[in-house]
Amino acid sequence: MSKKVIINVVFLVIMAITGTALARDTYDYAGSCPQSPDKADKWNFYTCECTSYSADKMNEHSVKLTNYYKSVHWGNASNWINAAKSARISYNSSPKHRDIAWWPAGSGAMKWGHVAYVESVDSKGNITVSEYNFGKKYDYGNRSIKKGSSSYPKYFIHFGAK
Repeated sequence: MSKKVIINVVFLVIMAITGTALARDTYDYAGSCPQSPDKADKWNFYTCECTSYSADKMNEHSVKLTNYYKSVHWGNASNWINAAKSARISYNSSPKHRDIAWWPAGSGAMKWGHVAYVESVDSKGNITVSEYNFGKKYDYGNRSIKKGSSSYPKYFIHFGAK
C-alpha cells in the first residue's frame, strides 16, 4: 500500500471512531514544505506560505483564487482585506465554514499579516482553522480559536467556496 492510501485509511478510521472530520493537510505543495519554501506556486503566491495554502483551499472549493483574482493584486496576507474591498468580496467579523480568516500585520510571526482556512465554526462562533506558516515555520498546522480571545481573527473573507 502507498503512503497516501495508508494515511487516508487511518483518517477514515479516526472519522468512524470519533464521528468527526479532522482537518488534514491536502495542500498541493505539502511534499516540498518546509524543506524548500518561497518558490512561485501555480496561483502566483509563494509556496509554503499562508497565502498559497489559502489559495489552494479556495481552488479546492471552486473559487479560482490567484494573486491577481478579479484583476486585483492580493499580495501579502496583510493586504487581503484591501484586496477584498477592491474586488468587492464581502468580509466581516462573522465566520462561516470555508471562509478565509484574516489577521492584520503585527510583530513577530504576524509581520506580514496572516490568513487561514476556516474548517469549522461552532454555535458560539469558536472556529477551527487549518494553515501554513504559523506556529511551524513553512509547515502545516491546525488549531481551534475561541471567539473573543486575543488570537481570534479580525475578519473573515467570504469567497463563497462550495
